[in-house]
Formats: sequence, structure tokens, C-alpha cells
Amino acid sequence: MRSASSARLHILQRLLLTASLLLSLLAGEARAQDPPPSTSLPANSKQLARQRFQEATEAYEEGRYSAAASLFEAADRLRPHASVRFNAAAAWEQAGEDARAATAYAAVLELGSLDASRRKTALERLTGLARKLGRVQIREPLGALVTVDHIQRAPVPLTFYLRPGEYDIAAEYRGVRTLTSATVVAGDEREVLLNLPLPEPPASAPTAPVSLPPPAPATPRPDDSGPGQKTWGWVSVGASVALSGAAIFFGVRALSARDRFTESRNTNADARKEASNLRLATNLLWGGATIAGSTGLVLLLTAPTVEF
Repeated sequence: MRSASSARLHILQRLLLTASLLLSLLAGEARAQDPPPSTSLPANSKQLARQRFQEATEAYEEGRYSAAASLFEAADRLRPHASVRFNAAAAWEQAGEDARAATAYAAVLELGSLDASRRKTALERLTGLARKLGRVQIREPLGALVTVDHIQRAPVPLTFYLRPGEYDIAAEYRGVRTLTSATVVAGDEREVLLNLPLPEPPASAPTAPVSLPPPAPATPRPDDSGPGQKTWGWVSVGASVALSGAAIFFGVRALSARDRFTESRNTNADARKEASNLRLATNLLWGGATIAGSTGLVLLLTAPTVEF
């Protein structure tokens, strides 16, 4: 019985070895396809965002709502998240900054990634705030920077909310700075046209006859052996897994037949013959699994990369 347990342990070890090779290859392939990390944020952005969020939470609990809203927005800039933007909007509302709060609620609702409960709350609060605010929309010129009230150098196009009243909207565009007067009415929606020159379409130059160059020689097709080799590599690895499973199945049956032969005090000729045949089949399957797995790994690891 000890020999049977050792054989079963040996089978499991071989299976685990095959599986670990597959998992290592898959992990390496996944890492190769991961996009490079963004360089627009500091390396410790996650730690800084967590720190800003903790500071914002403490400020909110202490009733410093304006500070909490600014800190929530700072955390969101470092690690964008819909729930953090929702927290910022709620803090602005608690601070009495209705226009900021409505603008923030509208922005977070446009994301579409807010959970159902917070989305319902944000929509209800925005609806209530919008009744006493005016909604302003600026569509062009694209890329112009707008400054008015809580909006600071925001790029066009943009939509925001303001309290009722008269405003001078400052805009910068291609070195030109202008002011545009606008009247905001509670519950009203309006589009503001900035006093900025719109980009003119490029003037069409007169066409002149141009002599065409001779046709270029045909460009050879890129070598596509890489993807084909990878395909055969995965096929080989899959075959190795299938053969390993079959080897385990026949190996277990061979052990059972040998146990029956042993229990019959070595007198059951049929059990002995069955055990011998199954052991031979198991060894052949293990050999095939090893060859297929090795071939697949070699094909995958040596496949050339096609660059565009």
C-alpha cells in the first residue's frame, strides 16, 4: 500500500509541475500585454490619494466642509473614483456652495460608474439645487479656457451651474483674453457665446498640375510567423494538459488493477495483465505530455514579436 501511495503522490507532483509551468507562462504573457504605467502622476499617487482622502474625511467630521471638499477633489485628481467625486459634491453642498455642488453632482452623474444608491441621491440633490441655480453651457471655441466664479481655467466645452445674477466670463484662447457678460436666471438653461474669434477654416490653395512620381516597388508583406508560432505553441501546451489528464486517469486504473492482483496473492492473471497494459499506456501518455508541453513552451518563448 505504501508503494501505491508513493505512485499517486508522484502523479500529483507531475501534474502540479505541468500546471505551474502553464501558470508561469500565462502570467508572463499577461504582464507583457499590460499597458505602461501613466507618467502624468507621481509614483506614490496611491499613497498621496489615501492621505488626502483621510484628511478630507477628518475635515468633514469636524464640520470643515469647504476644506473637506477641496481635499476630496485633490484625492480624486490623484486616483480618480466616482465615489470620491460624490463625496466632494456632498461636502460642497454642506458648505453652502450650491453652484459648486450642483456642478460636481452633474459631473459625477456623467461618469456612469457611480453605484445605484449614490446615483439616485446625486440625481435627487442635483434636481433640488438646479431649481435655484442657472445652468450654463459653452460649446466653442474648443480648447478655450474659461474662468468665472468657481470655474477656474476650465477647457471648453463645459457645462456648469451659477447662482442667479450678472457675471463677466473671462476666456483665453490663442493668446487672446476677453470678457463676456452673461445673465443667469434661476431654473434657466442657456448657452453662452464667448467674445472670441472662432478658428477660420484653412484657405484652399490654388491647385497646380503635379507630376506623379513613378510607383514605388511593392513592399514585402511583414513576416507573420510570430502569431502562427504562438498559435502552435498554445496548441501544444493544451495537448500536454490533455495528455496529462489521460495519464492520470490510466495511472489510477493501473494502480487499482495492481492492488487487485496483490490482494489475490499474485494469482489473478487478468488483473496482472490489465495492470501491465495500463502502466504502459500511462508511461506513453506521460511521455507524450512531456514532449508536447516542452515543445509548446519553446514555441511560445521563442516566437518573434510583430511590431507595428
